[in-house]
Amino acid sequence: MTKSRNRTAGVALASVVATFALAMLLAVPNAGASLVTNSPGMMASPPLTPQPTPHHLLSDAEQMPAFLNGSIVNTIYLQGNFVGTLNAKNSTFGMEPMAGEPAIGVTPTVYPTARANIPAFTVLVPWWGPTATPYAPAYNPAAYGIHEMCAPATVAVCWDHPATINVPGLGTVPLPGHDHLIGTAAGNKDTWWNLKVVLVFESKYWPGLNGGRSHGITSIGALTAAQAVGAVSATLGTNDFLNFAVASPSGAYNPTQPPASRTLQLSEQMPAFLKGRVVNTLYENGYFTSSNAPRMGTFGMEPLLSQAGVGAPDIHDPISNANEPAFIVLVPWWGPASAPYAPAYNPAAYGIKLMCAPDSIALCYDHPATIDVPGLGVVPLPGHDHLITEAFHHTDTWWSLIVVLVTDPSVFPNLAGTHGITSLASLTAAQAAGQASADLGTNTYLNFEVV
Repeated sequence: MTKSRNRTAGVALASVVATFALAMLLAVPNAGASLVTNSPGMMASPPLTPQPTPHHLLSDAEQMPAFLNGSIVNTIYLQGNFVGTLNAKNSTFGMEPMAGEPAIGVTPTVYPTARANIPAFTVLVPWWGPTATPYAPAYNPAAYGIHEMCAPATVAVCWDHPATINVPGLGTVPLPGHDHLIGTAAGNKDTWWNLKVVLVFESKYWPGLNGGRSHGITSIGALTAAQAVGAVSATLGTNDFLNFAVASPSGAYNPTQPPASRTLQLSEQMPAFLKGRVVNTLYENGYFTSSNAPRMGTFGMEPLLSQAGVGAPDIHDPISNANEPAFIVLVPWWGPASAPYAPAYNPAAYGIKLMCAPDSIALCYDHPATIDVPGLGVVPLPGHDHLITEAFHHTDTWWSLIVVLVTDPSVFPNLAGTHGITSLASLTAAQAAGQASADLGTNTYLNFEVV
């Protein structure tokens, strides 16, 4: 290590449909994809302050191995996950870009930075299970006697990875377990990488954790050879991008962010209420869950971070506890008795607007896709507004997520912040009047700074 939907739909779907759709993709890797492309103007990112020193678990979570030219290298994830397709704008959520979902076979229409500076990041997915469930080794590798660098999302969501991906013929499924393969160190600097997918059909070509098998795919050359004999699929394109730097053998890397496209700039900036006014916040580095993170030999040294959850044990701080201010999300919660959460998932029907859309519509940047809510189970992240009580010196830090359920629509804020709960004082008053719940703790932290 370098020092310092319900989206979890079952994947056992009609195998005939899946086989046909994947066959089409293997013939034309971007079949059915939008052909619209653009070259968004690059924008200078707002000046950023250094990220705070991480505690051990956060540092471990941010680092993952990858194969490069037959060797294993360490990669350090530095920004969130970016999806290169957008849904139609929705005024219910202000200026927030409506990000699409990660999908195989979809060509990006927007990019996080200049396209010429985006290399391929290939994930190898074990795909030699039974005819009806060829993906089985990806979700249960131990049963097939293999190891994976990155666990399936049914076990844990890898750092800065999407929780789900749309697979033709299967629909939206939990991200399968996989290994990582790159063809360049990209100058050992912070880089955006375009996700590519390769399905491995024969187990003897699976590299595992150390690439020790004689046919294991640990280089682009080995991948090309395996493709030539039909042992693996063609390379399948996606609309998803991940951000990381490849560490040098000494552990050094350059964390300077590449110039951001306008779409990335808009995605990583979100409003929040602070002392009765609206401020801009800039998200920088994923989210962290602080409950105990087990490790399983099947996935090497990867910390298996827990599900984001209301009331979940908050044990392992990402940084010093003194530098973790509260990040309060206001969730509209005045629907019918059988579905009090309805306004959070369909705000337009209740005549309100939200800063952050529910995950059932679009996932806000660097937010968890799902959250465990007592009495409801694991649900798509509900729509919400953001409230902070300090600017924390306008420096990058990790914020402790607190949930407040707003039960009276008369105190829910508008986007302009001219009405409702827009400060700690107004929140305290609403709680005292029974118009909002008490503060509900979570095990989740988000990383941003107030611009």
